[in-house]
Amino acid sequence: MRFRGAVAGATAFAMLGLAACGGDDDSSSSDSGGSGSGSSDGELETTELTVGALPLADYSALYWAQENGFFENEGLTVTLQPVQGGPQAAQSVATGELDVSFSNTISTSIAAQSGLPIKTVVLTSALGPGGLSVYVNPDSDVQDLEDLDGATIGINATNNIGDVTLKNLLKEEGLDDVEPTFVEVPFPEMLSGVQAGSIDVGYSPEPFSSAALAAGEREIVDLADPDGPNAGLAVSNFISSDQFISDNPNTVAAFARAMYAAGQDIEAHEADWRAWLPTIAQVPAEVAANMAMPDFLPETDIDAIQRVDDILVDQDLLQDGYDPADDTYVPES
Repeated sequence: MRFRGAVAGATAFAMLGLAACGGDDDSSSSDSGGSGSGSSDGELETTELTVGALPLADYSALYWAQENGFFENEGLTVTLQPVQGGPQAAQSVATGELDVSFSNTISTSIAAQSGLPIKTVVLTSALGPGGLSVYVNPDSDVQDLEDLDGATIGINATNNIGDVTLKNLLKEEGLDDVEPTFVEVPFPEMLSGVQAGSIDVGYSPEPFSSAALAAGEREIVDLADPDGPNAGLAVSNFISSDQFISDNPNTVAAFARAMYAAGQDIEAHEADWRAWLPTIAQVPAEVAANMAMPDFLPETDIDAIQRVDDILVDQDLLQDGYDPADDTYVPES
């Protein structure tokens, strides 16, 4: 059985410096619209990139590309710079401190509409079943979604994947009047916070969700359930600034090709990816063998981002009529 799921951005768990199997030379780029005037053909404007990195599984195509020659195949030398979270990443990209960085489509759309000059350049992974867990202590009075009303729920950041997907689920279930209190807690501290009682409910992606359940926590809901409203949401992306894209369109296109090729290589070598985790990411072997895995995407899909943005409009986090194509760079074929 294949375990697939979502991993959301936040503070780091362990460095995913992937060094397992070798990649192929196949590359993928999209011709499905988007903004930007550069072509994917032509000489690289620069061969060196500094990329903001978050060592969680849904961004692991970055590390896979670095360690298995996908960037080298495109003529790129990439330096990874650890970044703690999406807001910091967006600001660092906008100011030019970073050339590219991980982010998520929720934060990117909100920041772009507010005027931050950033664009999605890679849509790296989407939610799949498993791995986006909302959980409590076994003896908790919280038994179901209705009991979340008034409960304190730990999330890594507000107006982000955790609270947005939970609110989307509550609406789908007709529970709009259920109003939890969201408290920002780093993922590595989430389980201990629930166990100590400083928060009532925890929210975690992989590998934190599997670790929490293995520690005896009781799951209330998987926010990425395949029968739920969040199934397959394309949430994990990489961003760059308008200025960097304008100055370096061929380089950005090369980065995107390497990332998509690396993600598809991971999909083709799942056993190797899982076998790698215990030694490099210090994930227990039993967790690595069964934990949910992100759904790595082969190209940038504007419609997939629009689906996320429709949820944000519904939650009054975006203005109606926002067009994600305006803030997405898809190189010309």
